[in-house]
Amino acid sequence: MLESCIKSAWRRRRPSGALVGAAALLALAGGAGAQTLADCDWVAAPGNIVEPWEENSRTYANGAIRVARLSTGGEPVCCSEHLLILHPSGEEEGPPYRACSVLSQERGLGWLRVHVQEIASSYDPAKGLLLQVPVGHYDGVAGEGRREVVGVRINQATGTATLE
Repeated sequence: MLESCIKSAWRRRRPSGALVGAAALLALAGGAGAQTLADCDWVAAPGNIVEPWEENSRTYANGAIRVARLSTGGEPVCCSEHLLILHPSGEEEGPPYRACSVLSQERGLGWLRVHVQEIASSYDPAKGLLLQVPVGHYDGVAGEGRREVVGVRINQATGTATLE
């Protein structure tokens, strides 16, 4: 699906740097799509947080965990949205600080849409907070096509965020 998105955008106009990078990444990955959860990078720049913040971010665990919808400005058109996750680092020594993770479809490539207001959450004291994040994939004809739910587990005690 990402391959058709990139080919379609390539035909419509001169490709941007982000599109060329996406095409290169896709070629290296062999088209396989899997979710990634990585430390924050350029995608998590504050200017990429979608406004208004009240509609595009949520907090959990009395504000200790915050998620926010990110957009890389519509480039590439198929996959410019990601989810920022700020959570306790789990450090026991020194002052506490927040760890920063980015949920993406692939490293540097997100989804057409991340539905922050529809995130479902549940808590297991032994494992931590589970977020079920609805995302929409690109469909070259209909716009947003297939939806799926991506699970992310955040454990405040250990400072980890993992895919489920």
